Amino acid sequence: MKKNLFRWLVTAMMLLILFPFQVVQACTGFIIGKNLTTDGSTLYGRTEDLEPNHNKNFVVRERKNNKAGDKFVDETNGFSFDLPAVSYKYTAVPDVTPEQGVFDEAGFNEEGVSISATVSASANDDIQKKDPYVKDGIAESAITSVVLPHVKTAREGVELLAKIVREKGAAEGNIITIADKSGVWYMEILSGHQYAAIKFPDDKYAVFPNTFFLGNINVNDTENTIASADLEKTARDAGTYKEVNGAFHIAQSYNPPLAEANRSRVWSGIKALNPNADVKYDDEYFELMHSTNDKLSLRDAMNLQRNRLEGTDFKPLDQMELDGKGIPDKKKADPVYKYPISNPNVMEAHIFQLKDNLPAKTGGGIFWLSMGSPRNAPYLPYYANINNTYRAYQEMSTAYNENSWYWTVSRINDLVAKYPDLFEDGSIRSEIERLETQWMEEQAAYDKEQISLANQPEEASLKATKLTMERAESVFKHLKEIQKKAEEKVVSEYGIKALKEIEESEDSNTEETIRLEDFDYDIALAGGIFVLTVVGIVIYLVKRKNKKGADSHE
Repeated sequence: MKKNLFRWLVTAMMLLILFPFQVVQACTGFIIGKNLTTDGSTLYGRTEDLEPNHNKNFVVRERKNNKAGDKFVDETNGFSFDLPAVSYKYTAVPDVTPEQGVFDEAGFNEEGVSISATVSASANDDIQKKDPYVKDGIAESAITSVVLPHVKTAREGVELLAKIVREKGAAEGNIITIADKSGVWYMEILSGHQYAAIKFPDDKYAVFPNTFFLGNINVNDTENTIASADLEKTARDAGTYKEVNGAFHIAQSYNPPLAEANRSRVWSGIKALNPNADVKYDDEYFELMHSTNDKLSLRDAMNLQRNRLEGTDFKPLDQMELDGKGIPDKKKADPVYKYPISNPNVMEAHIFQLKDNLPAKTGGGIFWLSMGSPRNAPYLPYYANINNTYRAYQEMSTAYNENSWYWTVSRINDLVAKYPDLFEDGSIRSEIERLETQWMEEQAAYDKEQISLANQPEEASLKATKLTMERAESVFKHLKEIQKKAEEKVVSEYGIKALKEIEESEDSNTEETIRLEDFDYDIALAGGIFVLTVVGIVIYLVKRKNKKGADSHE
């Protein structure tokens, strides 16, 4: 046993030094103002990216009355929040391992407020030295659970989050979008206690991966801007203060150098929504807001989240090995292969379609959810007033389960990605898009029904729940048929072993992640020293015990 312990410790040390795990920051958010859309709706959303084989659920959190002293506690870092008397009902897209963080991520509440939280980002080292992140501050894992059930307007959501960051601090940098029928707020939590938020204009669009984008803001415009008091002072004290066009520029002052994986996604996203946009791939930085003369649709938003560098001179990074070009070198930017918005680390993608004519109780819009990567999975529409979700959305397994929506889509995506030659006709994607188009066309009638029931909220809720449960059940059966045919095609061409290889990889405890961030040798060295110290202590204690045992027999 002693030998096994020693070997385990040495192995752990070598793994830490040679194969350090790096957290992927790879979400991509977007906003399209209603003046730019074909139907006058506001569109915003995000791809939630972390790793393959990471199950997600879609649930309804019921309204509840809280007792005095009740708290929300984030098990990942100890952050706590005193709960008010009432927590509103809301929909959420949580992880299935709450002990590792709830990560409710996105949804509507019963008051018509919606949120997408978060796109991770980090301040530069100098900023962090002046205003470091707070270990037990608020983090992505808690933001939606704390904010969404406790606000009646989007502005209240921003103000609540700002208050928490001021008083308790932030555990990490994050970008949050919060909306209601009056529009979308875009908020950046920049450092331990600094933040800035703006009411996003109706005539602009934005695409934002994992870096800060706010530039010049007017802090005196308190109707449309909320910012921490020391936002500019912190940058000056850190020696990172920068101006653009003669005014303080937040992103240029707070950001580290632009990472290649962020450059590829923001550039390709801007170009996807406006091919004539005046941006170049190698621009020093990218501003948040952009314009276009074209009208954009819900389909354009879906295509953005499915974007794999189509129409550019680049290829997706995850295709590099399939093309026989080797494994990507994260220390060096490849001239051809780039990190796309639609990448293997996407766990789910969502789009909020906010409509002026829909009642707030329905969310004032529709939540289009693609559970699993949308590359080969459909977006289904949901109102905020549903009472339940289909059972396949609630399967908690951390390894492949045939009854799970996420794992079914994951299997389909894995088959298509690993054997592209068998699916190059695009028939799966075509079928998915056919279904989506059908639902888009049907949506106007359902919207009309919800509007007519505005004064009968219980009846409206029952109608919305029945509709979406029946649709989800039908679609899930269809996805199982697609999965079965795809598996049969792979087995027919490559044998049962090919399918077994896919099955063996489908476990959230053994997945391999595409790593985007540079290897931090300081952390690895510190970890190695720590492990060596533990090994030394164990050896010393074992020898000491053996010596005492030997002495007692003399």
